[in-house]
Amino acid sequence: MPLRSRRQRSTLTRVLSANAGVILIGAVAGTLVTRAFPDASVGLLIVGYFACGVALMAIANYIVLRRAFRPLLELSRAMASITRAEVRQPLPAESSQDTDLQTVSQAVRDMLDRLAVESRAYKAKVFESIEDDRRRIGRELHDETSQSLAAALLNLDVVRSEGSVVGPDSLANARDIIYHCLGQLRLLIYDLRPSMLDDFGLAPAVHWYVETHLQASGLRVITDIDSIDVRLPATMETALYRICQESLANVVKHAAATRVVLHITATSEQVSLTVSDNGVGFGPKEEARASDAHSGMGLLSIRERAEALDGSLTVYSVLDRGTQIQVLIPLPTEATGA
Repeated sequence: MPLRSRRQRSTLTRVLSANAGVILIGAVAGTLVTRAFPDASVGLLIVGYFACGVALMAIANYIVLRRAFRPLLELSRAMASITRAEVRQPLPAESSQDTDLQTVSQAVRDMLDRLAVESRAYKAKVFESIEDDRRRIGRELHDETSQSLAAALLNLDVVRSEGSVVGPDSLANARDIIYHCLGQLRLLIYDLRPSMLDDFGLAPAVHWYVETHLQASGLRVITDIDSIDVRLPATMETALYRICQESLANVVKHAAATRVVLHITATSEQVSLTVSDNGVGFGPKEEARASDAHSGMGLLSIRERAEALDGSLTVYSVLDRGTQIQVLIPLPTEATGA
C-alpha cells in the first residue's frame, strides 16, 4: 500500500485496526499465559483477560480518537471565535490524516471564503446604492432647486433695479419659484425619511409615495393595505415601506408594466406583502440580473430587508406574463399580544 494511502485512512479504519490489534495481542497473550499456567482457575483467567482487554482497547481507542479529532476540536474553537467576534479568524492548519475530517475542514474553509466574498460584494452594493441615492439627490438639487433659486434671484434683481415698473409681476414669479423649491426640498426630505411613516403608519406613507412618485409614470397602481388598522413595530414598518418603494421603483424602471397591484395583510402571526405586475417578466436565468448594478440593489435589497426580520422573499415570474414577489415577515410575540 502506498505511504499516502496509509496516512489517509479514515478514523473508522483506524479504530477497527486498533481494536483488531488489541484482540490479536490478547489472543496471543492469552494463549501464552494459559500454557504457562495450566493449573490456573478458568474463571480467574477469563476475568483477567476481560479486564486487560477492556483496558487495552480503551487506551488504544483513546489514542486513535484523540489524535483524529484534535483538528475538529480546533476547528470548532475557531468557528466559535468567528461567531463571537463576527470577523474572519485564522483557521488551524490542516493537520488531520483522516480523509473525512479533511473533507469537513475543507468544506468549512470554502464556506468561510464564499461568505467573505459574498459579504464584500454585498457591502459594495450597499455603498453603491448609497452613492446612487446621493447622486440622485445632488442631481435633483442641481437641476431643480439650484436653477429655480437662481431664477428667483434674477426676478428679485429685476425688482431691485427697475423698482415699481415690473415689481409686482417679478415678485409674484419669485414667490412661485420659491414655493416650487420648497416643494422639491420637502419631497427630497420625505424620500430620505417620510415623517408620515412615523406619524401615521404604513398605509398613509405608501399612499403618499404612490401619489407623489408614480402618478406621472402612467402606471396604474392598485393598493390594498387599508385593512391594517394597527401600528406594526417601527422597524417592520420601515422595512415594509422600503420594500414597497424598491418593488414599485423596479416595476417602473424594468417591467414595462401598465398595472401593478400592491397587497399587504397582517395576521396574528405574520405580515404578507405582495406586489404583482403585468410586465415583461423574466425567466430563472434572468432573475440574478434583477439585482445587478443597473437596477440598484433590486431583489437583493428586498431579500436582505426581509431576512433581517427573519422573513422570506419568493419570486414568481413568467416571460411576457408579469412578475409577482411575496414577502412574509413573522410578527414578534410582543406585537401579537401573546
